[in-house]
Amino acid sequence: MVEFIATYGFWLVAAFIALETIGAPLPAEAALMAAGIFARIHGLDLWSLIIAGIVAAVLGNIAGYWIGKRFGHALLLRYGPRVGLTDTRIRIGQWLFERYGGWFVFIARFLPFLRNMAAVLAGTNEMPQHAFYLASSAAAVVWVVGYSLAAYSLGEAFRDAASPFAIALGLVAVAIILGIPALIVRYEKRLLAKVERQSPQPLP
Repeated sequence: MVEFIATYGFWLVAAFIALETIGAPLPAEAALMAAGIFARIHGLDLWSLIIAGIVAAVLGNIAGYWIGKRFGHALLLRYGPRVGLTDTRIRIGQWLFERYGGWFVFIARFLPFLRNMAAVLAGTNEMPQHAFYLASSAAAVVWVVGYSLAAYSLGEAFRDAASPFAIALGLVAVAIILGIPALIVRYEKRLLAKVERQSPQPLP
């Protein structure tokens, strides 16, 4: 990932973020963190990364919203499984969206799988544009800034000294990247059972 960033720059990371937001199975989170570390180690401008990331996330949200509004649920059912959005995950995402609205859009930005479908679901369910833009843009800013600064700090620790502290930070970062998707997969069936109890029929 660092080699790709060194070759193609921060706009490659921005492309990953935008495409992941509309459903593509790309490692945007890992790319953003790798770029933050790379920026600190090689003395690149962190704010260029942050601005590129925010712009990409916002544009991806807008594109995903209008794709959902135009093509609807049929698009998710037909092509979703090809990018990991199975019928089960789509149904869970619908239930969370119907139950929590803007909060779901905000929180989904920080969760793999849900991040891929939140914008499309918002458009499919005809969430008011202003509410979606507010929630998704706020989430994009917090997500990009938070991960970029955390990774930049991690890169500083590695640059200054290959100390046990730096190694510990690296292990924590890896655990976060790998642990959250693992937890989601682990509790997916339990959450689906809850959805079926509270909403026996598939949502429109």
